Amino acid sequence: MIEPLSYDKETGTLYVLDQTLLPHEERYIAVNTLDELIEAIKALRVRGAPLLGLAGAYGLLFAVLESEKSPDFWEELQKRVDLLVNARPTAVNLKKEVDSILQDIPMTAEPYEVAAMVYEKVLSLENRLKNDDLSLASHGADLLKGKRRILTICNTGTLATGGIGTALGVIKVKHARDDLDVAYLCETRPVLQGARLSAWELIKENVPHYIITDNTAPYLMSLGKVDAVVVGADRVAKNGDTANKVGTLMLAIAAKHYAIDFYVAAPTSSFDMTIADGQAIVIEQRDPEEVLQIRGVRIAPEGSPALNYAFDVTPASLIDGYITEQGILKAPFAEVKKVGR
Repeated sequence: MIEPLSYDKETGTLYVLDQTLLPHEERYIAVNTLDELIEAIKALRVRGAPLLGLAGAYGLLFAVLESEKSPDFWEELQKRVDLLVNARPTAVNLKKEVDSILQDIPMTAEPYEVAAMVYEKVLSLENRLKNDDLSLASHGADLLKGKRRILTICNTGTLATGGIGTALGVIKVKHARDDLDVAYLCETRPVLQGARLSAWELIKENVPHYIITDNTAPYLMSLGKVDAVVVGADRVAKNGDTANKVGTLMLAIAAKHYAIDFYVAAPTSSFDMTIADGQAIVIEQRDPEEVLQIRGVRIAPEGSPALNYAFDVTPASLIDGYITEQGILKAPFAEVKKVGR
């Protein structure tokens, strides 16, 4: 069983499966401070919008424990929280889960009481994420029954959520139901989350798949070899515009041209009803060296610059629906509320 995060309460250590080393090495790093966790988040050792929400919750626990001895506990805690929630600006889950926990903590509580309350909420969040994944993946498999060739991008499986996964979870459930011929995994340049991580997960579960270069996807569609495209989301705006791994927009445009179903699979925690549309989504730009190098080997001429947008925004007009733990949603949304939150 894949466990991307594992917490030892006795030692206060969070063990993080270092996703930058996969698929060649399965190594857990020990995280004992907020700064170490923020580094792990920024370096993509832990990633995926829902899992970032859980990592953020553990980060809040570190922040509370590190602020306990400060005479200005709440002020010190807020400083640490600000650093945490800005570690990855595009994925809404990180900030949303941290804020959700904090808003339920009374300001009159003593620091040691806050730590205990946060820990209980982290455990509850962990269980909720796994249950939501199963519901979402089942809804998606029901929706796409009979569509046996599914294309996806990036990694949206256990490594991204801690549960069965979102878009990749749909693929896993379809395989379990004997309703899948093949999954096409876009390699996902420049960090190769599809080729390294999604393929690693599907190998472990014996799910049939092909890795393809990102720019092969439209041609596969033109050949009639793709029945549906299912992708994840890092943030969904109120009108349905969706930020996801860069390359998603290309897939949506091609799918629309070839009349292929295009669905976003995401928990309602990834929906941000505070922003009207995708123009308000902050798109993270990462180190250009991720584009100029592969595993430390430079592939471009010295002196050549690069642009490295980590995400793009797909307009709602290109999306056929949103697969969530609550069922299939259509944009625009009047409101999306987390049930049982």
